[in-house]
Amino acid sequence: MTLKEIANYYKMLTNGEKGRFTAFVSCHVGGSPHTWQQKFLGWGQDHFGRPLSPVVEKELVSIIEKERWKVK
Repeated sequence: MTLKEIANYYKMLTNGEKGRFTAFVSCHVGGSPHTWQQKFLGWGQDHFGRPLSPVVEKELVSIIEKERWKVK
């Protein structure tokens, strides 16, 4: 999963889901929810900034694919 695909996944979430998703990512990967929001929005517009470490990218993909952030 590329950064662009992660950004598209984020874009397709509803506003409430976006907040829960960024909070979950922040708790499990580190950083602030606002920072992650800005990263996702930037990646959607092809502004990639500093590269992610492979470990963080792998964790993001795992969170999305397994939908671990969703309340069941």
